[in-house]
Amino acid sequence: MRFPSLSDLDREQRRIYGDAPADGAILVLGPPGTGKTVMAFHRAQKLGKLGQDPHVIMYNKVLAKYTSTRSNVAPDVSVSTMHVWAGKWWKRATGYWPPTVAGDRWAHDWNQICARALNAFQKGASRSFIWGHLIIDEGQDFPPEMYMALGMMLKQLEALGTAAHVTVFADDNQRLQADRNSRIKDIKDYLFFGATADRVFTLKKNFRNTRPIAEFAKYFQVGNESGIAELPDADGEKPQVIFAANDRDIADFIARKAKINPGKQVGVIVYGSKKDVQRAYNQVKMRVDDLPKPPRLQMYVSRHATHTEDALDFESSNTITFLHAQSAKGLEFDIVFFLGMEAMSVDTSGFLNERMALYVMSSRARSELYIAFRDIDPKAHPPDSICLLPRPSEKLCRYVGLGPLEKSITVFEDAIEANDGFKDVEAAE
Repeated sequence: MRFPSLSDLDREQRRIYGDAPADGAILVLGPPGTGKTVMAFHRAQKLGKLGQDPHVIMYNKVLAKYTSTRSNVAPDVSVSTMHVWAGKWWKRATGYWPPTVAGDRWAHDWNQICARALNAFQKGASRSFIWGHLIIDEGQDFPPEMYMALGMMLKQLEALGTAAHVTVFADDNQRLQADRNSRIKDIKDYLFFGATADRVFTLKKNFRNTRPIAEFAKYFQVGNESGIAELPDADGEKPQVIFAANDRDIADFIARKAKINPGKQVGVIVYGSKKDVQRAYNQVKMRVDDLPKPPRLQMYVSRHATHTEDALDFESSNTITFLHAQSAKGLEFDIVFFLGMEAMSVDTSGFLNERMALYVMSSRARSELYIAFRDIDPKAHPPDSICLLPRPSEKLCRYVGLGPLEKSITVFEDAIEANDGFKDVEAAE
């Protein structure tokens, strides 16, 4: 992918590039589409020229792959997940793999890492732990314990005259697991920002979405800690919320869209299990193989032997990419289908996660967005998750029925309009 060049950056982005200090800890806040990932690599390029040995840390393998083909900004800077980077850093410093949480070999035990590192610092081994400059993208998705450890180590290294630095790009509203991820407050507290305004920067201009998509996504925004994005000027179609009797009707709909939109990058993001991702892929594949210009279908399912992140192509047009919702962070597509709304939980404990998930998934779309319910019976009570949706009177989206549900759409519109679940759960937060 080709990133905007330095001359293409806007005033807010140039301020970060030029004014953000190169030492210590820096925090950059911004809603989706404001260019946080772009600025992560521009900052990496600048810090590389300053000899700071930058490392860009991504939340997941798919996002790391998504940015790995950049050719014009920081092409030589290393990119990895935190799990991979921390493993290499700790082994280089100690000769061993880092301690992990009991029962989960994929989760680092940051409390142990911090305690052992600080003990080593006191014994004169601090230089073995130097990491250069960590640039963390999607910083809200990492655990608070990690920031506590990084903050304590930064302070001790600074006191010992050893340089190590951290820049974090984050958005409070994009935490897919709010109970396990870090709030902006956590990041500020553990990295000791205090009232240092010269080390906290904000991006507000949305470069990705059309105005209707941005307005729809904004409906699900939870707080203002990361700032409110400016609504883009670009007009477009309103997002559509689709009700279907089965997933075959949804697959037919996706295939029709692929037929009339050749050359587009399409993302099919699935809320559910890995099997749901595979099923969506299979259903659509049967329907697009015979098109005049069949799109290239690709899928990523975590730890799958065949469909790995290395096989994904984010450069080519006329593609349909199938992903689980957990793997879609930071990505963008011309057209996005978000499947699995009927499976979303709306009890008070899970409501915040689902609302944030809709915020994140809605903002992946550049020009067209479709949110889908499947296995819907018009004679039965609508799924409880309709309480997550904006009422039709707010005119933020269109409600559409597919196949046999086409003539029943007013039933769902009336249920959504009359529903008090959103208000009730919001009050309970």
